[in-house]
Amino acid sequence: MNRKNMNLTSKKDIIKIPDECKNEFIKAMEIGYYKEFYKQGLITAEQLEQLIAMQDKSVNSAA
Repeated sequence: MNRKNMNLTSKKDIIKIPDECKNEFIKAMEIGYYKEFYKQGLITAEQLEQLIAMQDKSVNSAA
């Protein structure tokens, strides 16, 4: 197989992710960023808690 053929995908090869899963994934990524900010001392524990609480609210309102 040559390089040109390796990058081609057909429509049947595309995986669809349900919106519910996308939202949960994005939430998990954002919380991970916030936790890393906390570990680096960029935000306080209180700010971390507030940001996580905001994520829970935004996911519930999107559902």
